[in-house]
Parts: sequence; C-alpha cells; structure tokens
Amino acid sequence: MEILTLKTFKAVVDEEGIKGAADKLHTVQSNITNRIKKLEKELDTKLFTIIGRKLQLTPSGQQLCEYADQILQLEYQASSAILRNKGTYELRVGMPETFAAVHMPLALKQLKLNHAEIRTKIHTDTSERLVFSVLNNKVDCAAIGNAPKHENLIVIPIVKEELIMVTPRDSEHDPVLFVRDEGCGYRKHAILWQQKAGRGNDELMVMSSADGVLGCIAAGLGYTIIGKNMVAGSRYEKSLVMTPVSHGPKHVQLSIVYRKGSPLESGILTLAKLLTK
Repeated sequence: MEILTLKTFKAVVDEEGIKGAADKLHTVQSNITNRIKKLEKELDTKLFTIIGRKLQLTPSGQQLCEYADQILQLEYQASSAILRNKGTYELRVGMPETFAAVHMPLALKQLKLNHAEIRTKIHTDTSERLVFSVLNNKVDCAAIGNAPKHENLIVIPIVKEELIMVTPRDSEHDPVLFVRDEGCGYRKHAILWQQKAGRGNDELMVMSSADGVLGCIAAGLGYTIIGKNMVAGSRYEKSLVMTPVSHGPKHVQLSIVYRKGSPLESGILTLAKLLTK
C-alpha cells in the first residue's frame, strides 16, 4: 500500500465522499475513484458500500481506517522530525478567527523575534472542527475553548476569559440572541446562558463572524454572550454595554491542544508559554 493511496482513502472517509476527497487533495474525482478501486483490488475486499446516496465503510474498511490512522501518524511524525532537525520548521497552528485577532498577534511577534527557527502557518476554524484537525494532522496544534478530554490529546490551559452579556448602549434591543456558527465555543455558552436565564423563547440569529455579531448588537438588533476580550478594543466597543453574566459559567477556558507524541512538541510548548496569561 502506498502512502498516497492511504491518504486518498482517509480523505474519502473524512470528507464523506469522492467529491470532498478530490477537493481536499486538489485532484479530479476519477483519480480518487481509481485509487480506491486499486486499493480494493490489492486487498481483495470492498472498503465502501453505498447506502442511499452516501458512502459508508464496510467492516474491512473500518479495520483499514484504524491502521491508516496509525500509519499516516507515523509518516507525519517522521517527516516533521526530519524537518525540525534541519534547524527550521513550519508549525501549523489552528484557532478561531476571534482568537487570531485578539490573542495571537503579540505571541507571533515574540516568536518571530526570539525563535526564528519556527515558522508559523495559521489556520482558522471553529473550536469543534479544530479538534478534528489536530487529531487528523491537518494542524500541529490548536488554540480552542472548552477543550475536550481525549486519549490522544494533550491540553495546556493558556487563557481564562471572562464571559459577558453584550447589549447596545444607546437603544433598546430586540429579544434576539446573536451567536456564531455550530462548533463555536462561545455559542455553547450563550445557549446555556439562555436556558439558565429562562429566555428560551428568544430568537436565535447566526452570524459568520464575531464582528458581524457585535455590529448587529450595536444597531439594537439583539444581544449576545461572548468573551470580554472579543469586545474590548473592537470598533463597536463604545456603542456597547458589557455586563458580567449572571447565569451559568462565568469564564471560558482557552487552551492549546496537540496530539500525544508530536515531534514538534517543543515548538508547541514555546508558543503556549507565550500565550499563557
């Protein structure tokens, strides 16, 4: 079995289909199909079955998926270790957009000045999807809120952020709770607050960015529950009122997470130290 074939197989599993795998690997769908057929012929077994319109793993496919994870993890560790030993290496860091804007710039500046051997590459996504990215070697580490417990993850707390209720300063606001997309750590806290505060009947409005959320609130369209650092220093700060939350958790813990056994652990720990407050 070739590494490229296993990466193709895993891409089909992770992206839930041929099209998604082709997009991820920057190739045409026919190449993906041919690689999977070649792998099935080599192993003399079917790896996928079609149920409805979706591909699902057969028992043999599930078994191969477990081994593919281990093989690709070893391949990643080997290439990362060799690059690190050459004296300079790339550290792929995942984080939500809000974290990138508020917490990361100063740390990146210090990293560039004092650790020139580490070249950072930033990838933004929701906290939930970033956990998947770390476990599947799409990024080397990630800064997320509410880090889950997982046998393959190491979690380093870095920032304990105060949660606040945000409302418009100069106008009444509609009973609308503004939140980010699914997978956002602040969204989970906002919905929990809504339930604890007995405001389950308030409308839920989803925005794609924190800036969009704050802009709508400044216009009097609703309110949100979010981290204090997301508002302080923003262009809407003077138009908003920040109030400590009165229900549910008062803080959200932000952490750096990475896979156990990462060959880039020293660089990850260096970044985590710069971010710790």
